[in-house]
Amino acid sequence: AAAKEKELFFYGRRETGAVLLSSALFSVCSLASPTRAEAKIRITRRPPASTYEERKRRMEEARRIKEAKEDAEEEETENIVTLPSGVQYRELVPSDRPGAAAAANSVCDVTYVVYRLAPGAYFKYSSGGTPIYLFSRGYGNEGMDDLGSTFTFTLGDAAAVPLAVQAAVVGMRPGMVRRVLIPPYLGWDAGREVELQPDTFGGRRRLENHRQEPLLMDVELVKVRTPLDASRRQVDEKEAGDTLNGPQRAPYRLPTPPRPK
Repeated sequence: AAAKEKELFFYGRRETGAVLLSSALFSVCSLASPTRAEAKIRITRRPPASTYEERKRRMEEARRIKEAKEDAEEEETENIVTLPSGVQYRELVPSDRPGAAAAANSVCDVTYVVYRLAPGAYFKYSSGGTPIYLFSRGYGNEGMDDLGSTFTFTLGDAAAVPLAVQAAVVGMRPGMVRRVLIPPYLGWDAGREVELQPDTFGGRRRLENHRQEPLLMDVELVKVRTPLDASRRQVDEKEAGDTLNGPQRAPYRLPTPPRPK
């Protein structure tokens, strides 16, 4: 009987300890894990205007925001350079490095990223949509081991890069980055072969699907050399002039920003 009482005593202590341990664990879990009601995201909503003065103040605030946005868009338009040939570009990164600027027959090493415009976008696309990636070189995109790799061409060689890019590179110095608007008739849909092509299957497929659209190309000039230094042929003067200047024409017109009625 004494042994039985001893066994019941220890069994009771084990049960009590288990209950206490379970209670402690439940308390900790309760603190760490909020209930479903507590876990809901609380969104602070702006209360409706209760007075005429409050509604007027909010309307004035909305008007100021709209005017600031329109001023920013106008400033972006002023930063667009339009050449006599109608080619347009914007200088994204200036450069004060010493050295000669790119000119006809300069051998240029560049890195680049090519985009297509989102539906309804326009050149100053900050409020018209984000550009959509097509292909690149020198930035390690799409898993390529090409970080720092450049594309080399002679400025004025009509078969090297799109004609719009040829014209926009003139005057660039190493370190500069320009964003060029490439109309279809001055890009990859101009009825001629262009040496600059995507390196990946996905990039080639994307370009084929969008070659008839206006595209954007961010061009960074890495190095400028003479044909003699680069052991490359010199482009005929007439060919270089026709390639870099081209006939005068109006700029390619993209959709204008949406305006409230």
